[in-house]
Amino acid sequence: MTTVLAPPDAGTRVAPPRPVTDVPRVLRWVSLGVVVAGVVMGFLGALRTGTSWDEPFHVMRLRNYLDHGLFSLDWSSSPSDPESNTVVYGPVAMLLLHGLGVLSGVEHANTVSTSPAAYEVRHVGVFLIGMAGTAAAAAITRILLGSWRWGLVTAATLLALPMWTGHLMFNIKDVPVATGYTVTTLALIAMVAPVHGNRLLRVTGLAAGVVLMVGTRPAMFSAVLAGVAILAVGVLATGRFGNGRTALAEAASGVVVAALALLAIYPKVFSDPFNLLQSAEQSAHFRGGSEAAVAYVPFFVAAQVPLLLQGFFVVGLVAVIGFARSSWRTDPEQTTRYTLVLAQLLALPLVAVLKQSDLYNGLRQLLFASPAWAIIATLGLARAVRWARERGRTRILGGIAAAALVLPVLDQVSLFPYQYTYYNAALDATNVHVPSDYWRVSTRELIGSLPRNGQIVCSPTRVGDTAYRFAQDTSVDCRTDELGPLASRWSAEGLSTNELLPHDAFYVIVDRGHPTPGNCTRLASVDRTRHLRTLSMTYAARCTLPAPTLGSAPVVFTRAADSDMAPDLWGYAPEGWVSRGTTSAITAPGASAALAFRVPADCTADGCTLTAHADAPLDLVADLDGTSVALTRTDAGFTVALPAGTGTAWITLHRTSGAPLGLRVHELHLAPTNKE
Repeated sequence: MTTVLAPPDAGTRVAPPRPVTDVPRVLRWVSLGVVVAGVVMGFLGALRTGTSWDEPFHVMRLRNYLDHGLFSLDWSSSPSDPESNTVVYGPVAMLLLHGLGVLSGVEHANTVSTSPAAYEVRHVGVFLIGMAGTAAAAAITRILLGSWRWGLVTAATLLALPMWTGHLMFNIKDVPVATGYTVTTLALIAMVAPVHGNRLLRVTGLAAGVVLMVGTRPAMFSAVLAGVAILAVGVLATGRFGNGRTALAEAASGVVVAALALLAIYPKVFSDPFNLLQSAEQSAHFRGGSEAAVAYVPFFVAAQVPLLLQGFFVVGLVAVIGFARSSWRTDPEQTTRYTLVLAQLLALPLVAVLKQSDLYNGLRQLLFASPAWAIIATLGLARAVRWARERGRTRILGGIAAAALVLPVLDQVSLFPYQYTYYNAALDATNVHVPSDYWRVSTRELIGSLPRNGQIVCSPTRVGDTAYRFAQDTSVDCRTDELGPLASRWSAEGLSTNELLPHDAFYVIVDRGHPTPGNCTRLASVDRTRHLRTLSMTYAARCTLPAPTLGSAPVVFTRAADSDMAPDLWGYAPEGWVSRGTTSAITAPGASAALAFRVPADCTADGCTLTAHADAPLDLVADLDGTSVALTRTDAGFTVALPAGTGTAWITLHRTSGAPLGLRVHELHLAPTNKE
């Protein structure tokens, strides 16, 4: 790759490759083995992991993009709407994965499938994109050290990072950004030397990296600006202004080509430069910045990165910074290359720390720094090997280096295919609880142990010691919810969606190793072992929760624009509702939805009437505990007559046409029938 991107030019003076020590034989073979193991685990894991949080939402976004050109959610069609994050995400990665799906026959050009096969193909596509990023990182090391053997060590170091290999199996947002950034850095590094040959390939490489990175997360335009600025300062500092102008012309051409491509792919966002600034702002404050902390990044680096590799990284970082400080005048080309790698590693993470940007789920939002981290760790390994050879301690150092690569791979084997849940031995020695499967992809492994006779709530909201029968902003049954992790495979396997449980009972799937709620009994679990600790990835439990009492005081389904609806309100909306697209109602997107409540004692003798302020279809009907009851349409919504003696009401709403409800309920209250 470097022969193509940065060949020597006969008409210019190019310094010979920087002399570096060779890779010890044991490290060479261990690196090859780690690369093979990482590739095998990544590919097989892509076929074994389930549907993650982000994938169904990105399927929805791509459907809307193909339909009307905006990569948006169903309940928002404006780039300025913060709930949709339309300017935060771009369609490029999903278009690549969709193209792979079309080529493999699992979906058609104008449709985006939610079948298990389509998700598996997308996972394989993410894996291939991640392997391209791994190869680009190896190529950068080849340029820096003049040795493909050290490039192999970089690939092994990167694949030894459990977070990297784990996310290669499914992460449709962060892996393409990481690969795009690494290809961008490679192209800029290849432009540093005074060369002229194969200019078109370097420009094309830069354009491809920028399109993949910025076209997946528009806020990453800041990384492009930083990289080009570093290149400009570096090449002009060499004093060879002719070659400097050539390098800057190549960089400018690559950026312009990328900008034109992004404009053609996503004109509704990239036609307005203000959207890029808005993307950066929304990305930094995705959830209000409530979890941001200055120590966040340092803590997770210390806790989620294998310990021995951390040591070599520190050696490499000190060596690179020392070289840059001492040689920026005498060797500005190499200093510029190192600075470009350091920028990918540190620039945006430092900005995130200083701005206290909202970071969560460990380091995965900074996954783009992992390839640069592996390059720096490799430089540390090279420095340590040279030191050991000078002192006759090559075997000892080779053994330590081999252990630094092999031990994390063994941990990955024990966690497979959930390597992204890795924490190192130092953290585990404290026995502190840290979340496990945030992404819920282990639900696929749990499906065979799930009951088939009642509603399942995935990732239920927990308040105190109680699990509620809704997840974040929806009480739609996870067995049928296309945005959940179960529906695709549940439908494909023809599993039952019976409702045979008592109305106050339901099932939950709890992720991240949270303790079993007090109102639930655990039934089955997906477990893994990490450093002798048994971890629950996800588990299933049966829960009970009585319906709340409804009286004459109206229950109003409102919420603040930047928060979810209060858990107590969801007790009245136990199944089939979402709280999206409005702050003053709950909406029923499916064919049926249920309202539940206990009837107060003073309202049971002569029966009661439920009054709902709602936007309702004309053919709306209702069942009470499976028996049809009278529903009357009103100007404000509808009423339902409850017979005398009703204690707890479970009212199922549907339409005689069988069409989706499209029902929106703003408030409820009860009144004795004889007073209506």
